[in-house]
Amino acid sequence: MPKKNVLLFLLVVIISFILMSYQSKKGHLLSGDLISYVLNTSHVFATSVTDAVKSPFKKIALRDADNKLLRKRIDDLLLERAKYREAVLENKRLAELLNLRENQQHPVAAARVISRGLGQWSHTLVLDKGEKDGVVKDMSAITPKGFAGKLFAVTDAYSKLLLITDVNFSAAVRLQESRKEGVISGTGSKKIILKYIPYEEEIKTGDIVITSGLDQLFPPGIPVGFISKIDKPGTGHFQYVEVTPYVDEAKLEEVLIIK
Repeated sequence: MPKKNVLLFLLVVIISFILMSYQSKKGHLLSGDLISYVLNTSHVFATSVTDAVKSPFKKIALRDADNKLLRKRIDDLLLERAKYREAVLENKRLAELLNLRENQQHPVAAARVISRGLGQWSHTLVLDKGEKDGVVKDMSAITPKGFAGKLFAVTDAYSKLLLITDVNFSAAVRLQESRKEGVISGTGSKKIILKYIPYEEEIKTGDIVITSGLDQLFPPGIPVGFISKIDKPGTGHFQYVEVTPYVDEAKLEEVLIIK
């Protein structure tokens, strides 16, 4: 028998015994109505005690349930806000790409990055545009920030982009201010190297590097990056020059393909 029922039974017995003892002392018999009254009163008392004990636990359970619903609502709102922010950022990027396309003489297609190449030294991307979209091998890929790379493989629906940071990439460039010409080469890292700058040439960090078009592969005047490091070794004819690209390949999601 549960403890609650045992306590209730003992309570009823004790109260009944007291009343019976009291009535016997006065020479009266305990009526059935009085017994019913005592039993009912005892039941009401026991129920009140039980409800009083249960009440805090019910409140705690209700509070926990409310907290779970509130947490779920907060999570839903955070997810909706994240989706909204992502949509806003995407619209901003696409608007910039559309504006870039309108200012280009030979735009072909806007493409989305759908996967990245594997390997420590490989810096390639797969785009969702191919021959059916007018894309062909060796076309250039640019962003509103600058030069991204060139297409080295094209299928009917997809194309592969060789980024300017890849070790297999090179392009003819010039310094925007001094007009000195050189060649950039990828290093497999976030930096690229500007080659063939004579030892005596006066250059400085921050100088802007643009495509020259002299390789007959890439249109001239596309921003590539800025000089971030200069070193003049004790021997040799050329300076060691590092360039930081304007395009951050880790954040690259869309490109504009141009002829």
